Amino acid sequence: NKRKADGWRLRMAKLATANAALQTPPLPRLATTQRAPPSCKVSQQARRRPLLSGFAALSVLLPAIRRLARRPRLGRMSKAAALLAVAPSTTGDGRRKVSRSMNDREILQALQEQHGWSCQDMGAGGNCLFLSMASQVSAEDIQALLLRYPAWETQLGDREELDASWESKPVRERAALLRRIAMLDEADFIAELSTLVARGDPLPSETEWRTRELFTDMAEEFIGSNKTELAQSTSGYVLYDRVREAVRRYSLQQVCEYVLANADEYMETTGREGNWAGSSEMAALARALCRPVMAYGNNWVSQDEVQLVETVQPYFAAYPAEESRGEAIRVFQTQGGGHYQMLS
Repeated sequence: NKRKADGWRLRMAKLATANAALQTPPLPRLATTQRAPPSCKVSQQARRRPLLSGFAALSVLLPAIRRLARRPRLGRMSKAAALLAVAPSTTGDGRRKVSRSMNDREILQALQEQHGWSCQDMGAGGNCLFLSMASQVSAEDIQALLLRYPAWETQLGDREELDASWESKPVRERAALLRRIAMLDEADFIAELSTLVARGDPLPSETEWRTRELFTDMAEEFIGSNKTELAQSTSGYVLYDRVREAVRRYSLQQVCEYVLANADEYMETTGREGNWAGSSEMAALARALCRPVMAYGNNWVSQDEVQLVETVQPYFAAYPAEESRGEAIRVFQTQGGGHYQMLS
């Protein structure tokens, strides 16, 4: 009996120690942006979150451990069904809405179960976004684009020749053309924004959204390369947190001023073969090709959890201003930033 009592007291002491550890307050976190934009404009190593040590690591890990402890047992339910069964709320139209932490494997498994989609790696490096999109763009898309934007023909090549050769071009050549198309559309957008700002006109909602996306991508590009005042005015070691700080702190007027002041340097950098691209270029291609563009996965620049409304939601979605010419072009961002794959 004495041995049993000693064992019981030991177990209670361990439980009290564990409960005390769980009361350690987590580190403060910066607010996330409202939209999911994101991109991968720096090397994958530069984008990885640094390891913490000691009590700082413990305070970061404990909230995640508590979240895992609250996950229900999945039993015989599919992973996708189980994800939708956790902590539901509803949207304005009554659909179930869920927000939760998921890793790449869980997101891909849910997308496979719900839609039959899977990832295909089309190539590494800074061209990965355009390589992942190139095989989803048809010759008809390019033909329609040149009919809408005839002035671009001098930059892209003869319309009839492009129409005839698009399908036979290597994927890398098609990706290079998509990069040029994105830069042409961004230049047109900057000209439109400059006119609106100069006249003092209020920005239409779509223009404001895209301007903020450009600002976020510029912040990631220039903070990561230690350029412009953003690199000096934000503090911290983790790039994502510094970008979030800039997005949270800048007013719309400051955002517009920064975008217009740094647009030329940004487009010159992003327009170079092999440089990282992201959500701003997805938005440009959605408008130019008249096709929706959707990006799935995690995106540490903008959010900590994945949104589910009956199914896994993209962290970024851009829609054409006109009626869509076809289904969405889809990509998957791995590890929260750093690489894109084709999702089909």
